[in-house]
Amino acid sequence: MNQIDSSAERQGRSDETPEKPSQPRMKRSIVLAVLLAAGAVLWIASGMIGDDGAPEQETVAERNAHEPEAIKVQVRDFTAVDHPRMLVVTGRTNAIKDAEIKAETAGQVVARPARKGSVVSKGTVLLELAMDDRLARLKQAEARVGVAKITYEASKDLQRKQFESQIKLAESNADLAQAEAELEAAKLDIQRTKIRAPIDGFVDELLPGPGDRVEVGEQVSVVVDLDPMRVVAYVTEREVDYLKTDDLATIRLPSGREIGGTVHYISRVANDVTRAFRVDVWVDNPDYSIPAGMTAEVRFDGGTRMAHMIPTSSLTLDDQGRLGVRTVVEGDTVKFQPVKLLDDTTEGAWVTGLSNTVTLITVGHEFVVEGQKITPVKQGDQPAASDPADKAQPIEPEPGTDAMTPKSAVNPETGGAN
Repeated sequence: MNQIDSSAERQGRSDETPEKPSQPRMKRSIVLAVLLAAGAVLWIASGMIGDDGAPEQETVAERNAHEPEAIKVQVRDFTAVDHPRMLVVTGRTNAIKDAEIKAETAGQVVARPARKGSVVSKGTVLLELAMDDRLARLKQAEARVGVAKITYEASKDLQRKQFESQIKLAESNADLAQAEAELEAAKLDIQRTKIRAPIDGFVDELLPGPGDRVEVGEQVSVVVDLDPMRVVAYVTEREVDYLKTDDLATIRLPSGREIGGTVHYISRVANDVTRAFRVDVWVDNPDYSIPAGMTAEVRFDGGTRMAHMIPTSSLTLDDQGRLGVRTVVEGDTVKFQPVKLLDDTTEGAWVTGLSNTVTLITVGHEFVVEGQKITPVKQGDQPAASDPADKAQPIEPEPGTDAMTPKSAVNPETGGAN
């Protein structure tokens, strides 16, 4: 029995021996997990504390209060003046008159004196048709007229002597009139064998040639009158009120050539689809150098409006993407004012949207923000041209003053560049 108990005791000790090494490993795992959890908590807490403790961005008023000296910028006064209101649209040249010529008698073409593409005068023969039996029918008609005249004169003499009734005299008169009408028809048919240009113009089409036969009503030619030339353009419903007939206009062709014209017609019925109004401008074209169907730029003089001529370099964008300028109000405060660009020229930009007289920051406007206090330095009375001087950097501070820091170029309201 003692031996059995000893064996069991040894067996129990032998079973417990493998479990002893696992206890230190479990303790190390628990410690490591606790350390990792604590580190994660501390990392998250440090981020939250950092956010709570971050200093707020200073406002323009706070910066104005602690800056030792306001930045110097160059300014200039501008006054609004009358600026022509130019309306620029795209038009198309169009012939005022054209004639589709059709044959008025049938026959074979025997000659074509005119050529396609030539300039002809009214009455110029374009085509000649064969006479065929027309001369014979003319002689026959002349003979009938002669017989009818003799018959009528005899009837008239007999009726005067009361040997013939009034009815016979009327019948003789009718026969004479019919014979004369047939004679005139024969003469007219002969005249129609020569097809002539009905207007002065340019022969755009000349279809049949010698040997071809044409029938009555068949189109044989097209003559286009190109002088004067008409330029058809369309303006919006906002612009049509600025125009009137006899206004002057400038036509610019694709070649760069510019010619003057006059407004001849303004429609008072808008297009159902585009809501635009048709405007016809007539221009002189004595040498037919302007062809029909060409695209042209049309500039209308739409009166005047008050506008400012400013340096192009003074234009800038605000945080909302609006085009405008930075001005000085109350003597030393920056204000952004949106403008509308009317015209951009080599001398400067014409804009509207400003008061009659405005103080504009011409140099340094990109380094200041809305509401910032500045030291304005007046610019001399120079032409408002977009020259390299307009693109210069802000005025350097005088010796002994603090230089402008990069912070001045940052909008404290948004944190972005101006």
